[in-house]
Amino acid sequence: MSKTPIKELAINFVPREITTPNKDQPGLSKTVFSHVSSFHSLLIDWVKLKDKGSKFCKGFSSVKLHEYNDDYYPHLLKPLTEGLVEIIDSFQNIIEGIKILKNQLESLSKLQSTDQPVILTWSVGRIHACVKNTYESLLKEYKLKKIVTENIAHCRDESLIEVYVSSWEFDPYLNMEENAYLFAEIGVAGIS
Repeated sequence: MSKTPIKELAINFVPREITTPNKDQPGLSKTVFSHVSSFHSLLIDWVKLKDKGSKFCKGFSSVKLHEYNDDYYPHLLKPLTEGLVEIIDSFQNIIEGIKILKNQLESLSKLQSTDQPVILTWSVGRIHACVKNTYESLLKEYKLKKIVTENIAHCRDESLIEVYVSSWEFDPYLNMEENAYLFAEIGVAGIS
């Protein structure tokens, strides 16, 4: 028969609460987490607008091919052009928002002089570098898409129109891989 161990020999187990990335963290971590979440939502908005702009550009392509064959000015170009201009304005707002986040993260990285991680394995400096690279890439994408918006309605070359459509459909300057790792660290869905 077994004996109950005496109190001095008994091992006492006291459970400890494990913190999560977005709960019970110091102020700097909460601020960085909210900035990364805002950054994520701005990138999602960018992708949605890019897809919408691609549809407008494909509309331009089909209308311009029709115009080229029948030699008349279609009335459908005006709403397509207005739609692209609205998207360009929205892109500019997104870039301004990311610029604000970039500047704030730069200030936070100066406050934390060490490379100590604030969100799992990411330091503020590394997060700032990621946001800065994405900001610079989005600025290039914005300039490219603005040029396409200014020129697509006036283009008559079928091949050039397809290049314009491709430049809206794909982001040649934007690399989302680094952002995917950052978003995986904080537990939000990646952006495709």
